[in-house]
Order: sequence, then C-alpha cells, then structure tokens
Amino acid sequence: MRLISKSLAATLSAAALVAIQACSGNGGNKQDNANDGIDEIQEIEQTTFYLLPSPEDIFAFSAEKMKYSSSLLNPTDKADSYIDTKMQEINFGVYTADMAYAAAFGEYKDAAKYLNTIKGVSSKLGLESIFTQALAARVDKFIENKDSLKDIANDTYFDIKKSLESTNRYATIAQISAGGWVECMYIITNSIEKFQESDANIQHIAEEKTIFTSLMQYLDQLKDKPGISSTIADLKPIEEAYAKLQYEEVASANQASDDEDAPIKVGGNKKIKITEENFNTLKSTIAQVRQQLCGNK
Repeated sequence: MRLISKSLAATLSAAALVAIQACSGNGGNKQDNANDGIDEIQEIEQTTFYLLPSPEDIFAFSAEKMKYSSSLLNPTDKADSYIDTKMQEINFGVYTADMAYAAAFGEYKDAAKYLNTIKGVSSKLGLESIFTQALAARVDKFIENKDSLKDIANDTYFDIKKSLESTNRYATIAQISAGGWVECMYIITNSIEKFQESDANIQHIAEEKTIFTSLMQYLDQLKDKPGISSTIADLKPIEEAYAKLQYEEVASANQASDDEDAPIKVGGNKKIKITEENFNTLKSTIAQVRQQLCGNK
C-alpha cells in the first residue's frame, strides 16, 4: 500500500468549463458562465491544472508510518491577523489542509477547532453560506471517529469548491490551492524523519514537481487578478528548488516491479530523481515560503 495516494490532487479542467474533478475521473456539472467569468474561462481554456486536493486525498498515507504533530499546524489564533484578501484566501487553504491532516489522523479536537477557524475566515470571503446549521449539528454530535471526521472534512471541502465554481471565483480557487499545497507539503516534508530514496513518500514529493508546475501555470493565467502576481513571486523559490530535480530512466513496463511501494513513474520510461540534497533544499525552501504565506516573519 502506498503511503501517499498517487491521486493526490483534484483537477481543474477549463476545457470542461472549469469543472473540478476528483482524481477518480468523476467530473462536476457545467456551471452557468453567462457572466463576467466567461473571459476568464477563455483565458485558461484547453488546459488542465492540479489544484487543492480533497481532504480524502490530501493525507492518504498511513498514520502508523508517520506521527501526528499539532506543532506543524498554523495556529488558529492567527486567523484574525489576516486582513487583506490575499492572506485570507491563502490561509483559508492552509487551514483547510490543517483540518484535513487532523481528520486523517482522527484528531477530533484539532479537526473541530480548525473547522471552526475555516468558518470564521469564510465569512470574510463571502463563503459563510457553506456552514449551514446542518453542518454545525454534525460537528456538535461528533464522536472520536476517524471516518466521520473525514466525511465532514470532505463535505465541507466540496461545498467550498461548489460555491467558488458557481460564482466563477477562479482567482480565489488559485490562492486557496496555493496555500493548501504549501501547507500539505510543509507537513509532509517535516513528517519524514530520515531520507530514504526508496521511501514512497520521498518519491511522492519528487512527483509533486509536475503538480506544482501546473499550479504555477494556472496562477500565471490569472496574474492580472489582484494578489496573484504576488503569490507567484512568493512561490518562485520552490519552483527554483524543483528545477534542480532531473528525470532518469527506469525499467520498461514489462520489466517493472510488481511491488506496490515501487516509485511512481511520471510516464513513459522516466521518473523524477530526488537526492538527499534535493529533499533538504525543498524542505527548507517550502518551510520558508510557508512562513511568509502564513505571516510568520
């Protein structure tokens, strides 16, 4: 069993009128684009981007292989310090990833705390309608059940996604995705105690180069929107760190190992190679970028 799901990211397909799809290939419904969002859709048509994954996919690794650490989470008491829209959107993504992390490990108190924090930030972003009385009742009745936590986290995520899609707020989706991606990778890289090239988690971090590149392309398509160009600049150090990772030849399909934990191939007969130096550079760079995005200067 792979420690981290190969289907980590959900996708945004502009060719399908910007419907976010689950990695299993289940597509969303077409949205009404008879408004100002039409031009934005045309800008990014024919391109597929990998965005914020659902909580079900974010931390699909085994809790037995990694230890939960609340110290890796962005403190909830910082939420009120995010005044401008960019920081609110970025940290909405950060807190969503934190909630998913806690839910994945069955940490009820932390998951509920971060869900409440997301609710508070959502009101500043015009997303408060997501948090209905029905959802609040479900949270109040929670017992310490890992599967129930994951259900609530996923339902909240898909309600957020649906709300943003329905109003064509693609720049907001991009900012939330950027914050969520950085937080996910910050937690994952800091959960690995020792570098081992054969570790599926290590290889997953390498494969995220493809997903991160798509995210940067998506941001670039929206660079004229408020706050986006600043986020692109914030993420540049990670782009430079990933640029140092090279492809290497791997065994052909008929020679490939049957071992489920074998490194994931990007495609063809190549995979992205990551060295200990690459990993350490990515880890420190992601931590620095996360510090800036969360206002921990």
